[in-house]
Amino acid sequence: MKRIILFLFLVLVAANIAYAGDKDKPPADYQGLIAEKPKLNKGDRWEYVRRDKSISYEIAEIRSNELVFHLQWDEWKSENKKETEFRNSDLNLIRIIDEKGEEELITPYRGSFSFPLWVGKKWSYSYSSTEKVKRGSTGELVDMDADVKVVSYEQVKVPAGTFWAFKIEETRLKRGAKRTKSGTHITVWYSPEIKFTIKVEHDNDVNNRDLLRYSLGSPN
Repeated sequence: MKRIILFLFLVLVAANIAYAGDKDKPPADYQGLIAEKPKLNKGDRWEYVRRDKSISYEIAEIRSNELVFHLQWDEWKSENKKETEFRNSDLNLIRIIDEKGEEELITPYRGSFSFPLWVGKKWSYSYSSTEKVKRGSTGELVDMDADVKVVSYEQVKVPAGTFWAFKIEETRLKRGAKRTKSGTHITVWYSPEIKFTIKVEHDNDVNNRDLLRYSLGSPN
């Protein structure tokens, strides 16, 4: 009996190890496209339409564990005002400093990406975020749970053109809230061609955006 129990235990451990090793791989019979983590360069730039205004995202610096983006609305250019976003290598937000110097910290991250991507991939994550606060102050922590899934790979038309993109749906809920339709729903379309999102739809339409133009620099 002890040998049988030991055998079953070893089988279970082996299965868990195999699962852990394959958690970022699609099913063996998957035939669709797989999007690997993008290789970005300083100077890569994307411009979006948000409502009737345009905003640009440009990579200002690439560090060993984060990407530094500068964001700028058209009306900020005359004053050279910028917002700075710090993202991890999966393009998810970890810190934001707005044009007024107010900061939002996100632990470990907030975002709809977990590379590699394939249709059918699902994952969940949790994060804590401070409300935007002035430098030197502390903000109220907000704890959130999120569920994400890649639902399709489809053609999407935006002002910059028509692109093939992964459609990713995410639902965020405050920690402990009932999982109903009252959560925040975000849909993003990620294009391997432009290495970033081409479209975002959010319950709060002020966050919606469509790609207007983009330029990708050459590797250093």
